[in-house]
Amino acid sequence: MKSSKYIAAGISVVALIWILSGIFFSGSGSNAKESVLGTDPTTKVAEVRVRDIAAQSYANDIVVTGRTNASRTVQIKAKTKGQIQVLLKEKGVRVEEHEVIARIELSDREAKVIEAKQRFAQRQIEYDAAKSLEDKGFNSKVTLTRSLADLETARAVLTKVVIDQENTKIKAPFKGLIYDQMIEVGDYVSVGDTMFTVVDMDPIELVVFVSERNISSIRLGHNASAEFYNGDTVTGKVSYIAPVAYQATRTFRVEISTPNPGYSIKDGLTAKVRISVEEKKAHKISPSVLSLNDVGQIGVKIVDAQNKVQFVPVTILSDTSDYMWILGLPENVKLITVGQDFVSHGQAVRPVAADGDGLL
Repeated sequence: MKSSKYIAAGISVVALIWILSGIFFSGSGSNAKESVLGTDPTTKVAEVRVRDIAAQSYANDIVVTGRTNASRTVQIKAKTKGQIQVLLKEKGVRVEEHEVIARIELSDREAKVIEAKQRFAQRQIEYDAAKSLEDKGFNSKVTLTRSLADLETARAVLTKVVIDQENTKIKAPFKGLIYDQMIEVGDYVSVGDTMFTVVDMDPIELVVFVSERNISSIRLGHNASAEFYNGDTVTGKVSYIAPVAYQATRTFRVEISTPNPGYSIKDGLTAKVRISVEEKKAHKISPSVLSLNDVGQIGVKIVDAQNKVQFVPVTILSDTSDYMWILGLPENVKLITVGQDFVSHGQAVRPVAADGDGLL
């Protein structure tokens, strides 16, 4: 019985000692906790780790997949009817601007031209005579007007037959390559029939489609490069930016012009295209330092000259799992890298400089 009383008394004494220890030593426990949270126990000012960072030159090149495309493609159609008399150039051959590549038979066109020239000469003589008589008062204005009308009609007929004769010469519209040929010697063509397709391969265009997020960064004349699947690379400049996006994809057509004097780059090749954009001054940070303010803006916290916390909204230019580039900060700042979640805008802090060359 006595042993039970001794045990109960011992438990009571131990419990009392434990309770009293919590009362007398609560102050030291509080200081320990504050030290863990990064608060100076003597001044009650929160400590934060900061890193001095400076703006750097940043150019986030836009990388997209595109395809090569001939800068011009034209179908040559017959302007007059007749039988193909001769082919001077065929499919796959290069041509110069205005070079004759085929001829349609002349038939009676030469005779019509000779007749039209003689008729025009006759009408010119008649008009000159009528004008001379009218000037002397021996002819009426009606006769002179009729002679002028006959002269203009003869001029129109002559022009028409000369053009028709000239149209028997099929000419290349520009320097390029005959991509397709739809006629052979002996074929009969009518007005509007397609005879050749000519493509302009120098320069050649690289066509890409850029998202609405990136299109504002691209300007005419920006440098670009392209790498093909076989490893070949070329360079060029942005020559066209579509003013309107494709409704289905909300992307903008961009064309890059690149020299192709040897026609070594074919139409329809797939390439990885890199468009260089203008350099900006930006800051490189760790993604973990980002914060949100009370209205949901993304930003970072910095320490000003008075050692007070300032929240600064930023714009993210690009990001990876290890780092990101942002706009919106002064050129040189003390960025809070550890402890930003435990301090608020305007709060006084004690900054502790970070060691090493990392981002935190």
